[in-house]
Amino acid sequence: MIPPNAMALVKELHAAYVARTGYEIAYNMARENVWREWCTFGEWKWNVTDLARVIGYLKAKIRKGERNEGALKFANLIGRADNFEEDLSLARAEAKQVFGGQTKRSALAAPVAMAEEEAPLDAAEAARLWKEMFGKA
Repeated sequence: MIPPNAMALVKELHAAYVARTGYEIAYNMARENVWREWCTFGEWKWNVTDLARVIGYLKAKIRKGERNEGALKFANLIGRADNFEEDLSLARAEAKQVFGGQTKRSALAAPVAMAEEEAPLDAAEAARLWKEMFGKA
């Protein structure tokens, strides 16, 4: 089902694509149609966040030499929605691996155990170190 704000979403997606890739490409009727097909393939569930995730994933793979820069071309990334869907799945899976099976947000919010060297000193140890460093108690 096409959302009532479909045209605004398509324009927002195009602006995000241009901003994230750095490719200065025109927004025209042909590209608008490709965007609508892309959105329809994704059942209008894909959004700017998904697009940003895939572009970030692809850029990282390009830097590592694992993907070709052509993967970011409009015709490849947006024009082939089935490839985008696969890359989105890979990007999500990789993000879960990086953050121990959790989403990035929940992994960052989880409490982290203090390393032993970061544990607070007891008063006697602190006084000893102070004396050692400054010669006074």
